[in-house]
Amino acid sequence: MKILDYRNCFTLNHSARDGVPKNICRTQLLAKCTLTNRQTSESFDYFLGKECIGEHMYLDFGIAQVPTSEVAVIFNPNETSLQKKFVDHNNDVVQSGPFAAKRKGFDGGYSYSTELQFILDEAEGTPLTTPQAISKAMMAGNPMVGRTTLDGGEPGWGAVLEYPLMYMNVQPDFEVFQVDMGPVLYPDFESTAEMLVDRLQFAYVMYNTFDEAEFAIRVPTKVVEGQSGETLHYSKVVKMSATNEVFRIG
Repeated sequence: MKILDYRNCFTLNHSARDGVPKNICRTQLLAKCTLTNRQTSESFDYFLGKECIGEHMYLDFGIAQVPTSEVAVIFNPNETSLQKKFVDHNNDVVQSGPFAAKRKGFDGGYSYSTELQFILDEAEGTPLTTPQAISKAMMAGNPMVGRTTLDGGEPGWGAVLEYPLMYMNVQPDFEVFQVDMGPVLYPDFESTAEMLVDRLQFAYVMYNTFDEAEFAIRVPTKVVEGQSGETLHYSKVVKMSATNEVFRIG
């Protein structure tokens, strides 16, 4: 079967300001989340892009924006969410909207996307259905991709999370494996946000069986208990039934 080879998956985001082309940004894709409305059978693909540090463009010096922020984008052909994480959660910025929406930058100006291209290379994927097969592929250095399917229950939504396996573990006897991968896109099935992109959260997925998964979800978290200061951290842990699959690429 064909599966995405995340080593060669990117977006090319063309942007402009005041009608003048400004920049083309290539972002490697780290993960995919497909949301499916079981009542209508409609499916929507969302991709998480590699994070960067906020930057001023094409200066001779002073490239880093200060205070610094970690910047990541969730991409979809119709809507995107640009998210900036500062040291203090009160300063964090989330700019969601149609892909061509104007977004205020660090310098106070407004930029917007004019074209969003997806480069989605596929390769042959071989399902690995036992801990021994997974262990053998890991020890051989084979590229691998994980896939976790979730059932949202009564709201009528389901999700398939997909991600390259860049970090994992096996026991020396190869009888047990364990995946620990992130960030991925985790769907909040209880969210009623108008845009689906705003129902997605950053998380790490962990599992050592094929039928359960544990997620560490990024949420506002107190820096010191009893004080008001907060930052975004992977502090909310949930465990649920899931279908986990592992594939060897190529």
